[in-house]
Amino acid sequence: MILLTGASGVIGSALAPLLPQDRLILARHRARPGGTARQVAVDIRHSKLGLSDADLQSLCGEVETIVHCAAITDMSGQVPELGPTNIAGVQHVVDLAEAAGADLHFVSTAYCSETYGPAAPVASDYVASKRAAEALIRASSVRWTITRPSIVAGHSESGAIASFQGFHMFIATILKGRLPIIPLARETQCDFVPVDWVAQGIADIVRVPDWKRTYWLTSGAEALTIDEMMQVGTPRAAELGRDLSAVTLTAPACVERDVLPDLRPRMRERLSVLVELSKVMSRAQAFPSDLIETSKEALRRALLANIDFWVAETGHGAKNKRPAPVGGASVPRERGSL
Repeated sequence: MILLTGASGVIGSALAPLLPQDRLILARHRARPGGTARQVAVDIRHSKLGLSDADLQSLCGEVETIVHCAAITDMSGQVPELGPTNIAGVQHVVDLAEAAGADLHFVSTAYCSETYGPAAPVASDYVASKRAAEALIRASSVRWTITRPSIVAGHSESGAIASFQGFHMFIATILKGRLPIIPLARETQCDFVPVDWVAQGIADIVRVPDWKRTYWLTSGAEALTIDEMMQVGTPRAAELGRDLSAVTLTAPACVERDVLPDLRPRMRERLSVLVELSKVMSRAQAFPSDLIETSKEALRRALLANIDFWVAETGHGAKNKRPAPVGGASVPRERGSL
């Protein structure tokens, strides 16, 4: 049996339908996942996942593979809940895998890489929590893989996503004209990947794993720059009465130094969140990528789909249209460990 944590989350909800339903157990916490697979209520913040001894023993007797997607994914600043969920929670899942003799696939983030990480040091609790979690996985006695997606966007064709992420915060800020300036330099690459590409990539890894390998589910060298994204979004913005040529873009360090001190408190707070996100996004070099079907044109289409979905869901068009996901990019098997 395969135990999937975070089954109601952005990645988990897209991944669940791609796993064998007759061998799948969905671990739920607050939200109840969709689908027909069996479900079990757990809380990864607690030892034994909050289960009784009998229930834990029963689960250990069934589970052969764990896909751990559950996490807090807030990159905007300091979040007190990160430690119990993203670090202690991973240790508890490792404990379950070791007790069950199960294999473990851990979903991390490309942004925790120090080699390909931010161009300047960033005090991100989220990034630190993922680095700590990866260390726990590597130190464990189980067979493991680590998957590092970059920014996860909505579906490549429909734009649909279980919940809006930081990626959509930038879309909203730009299209609604909420702030006088956006803390991004035009030449910055924004490495995002549609959620269906990520889900398909993880499903491929689960099916044919290369143990103790770190997989990169990123756009890599094909990632669009902010300038390219602005060009793609200009026609859609014009339909909403927004002139993107009037948007001021500048590096986050300049915004932090020259703009934030003079803003009103509420606007300063809002822009500060974007500054922190931007710092994490601004990398020293492009990520590696294990996706074999990524292209700038596909990313442009995906960006438009995400803009259209956001517009529809936020009241600018027909609401609640969430087309079913279709296939995405796949992971090559011939490449060695990264």
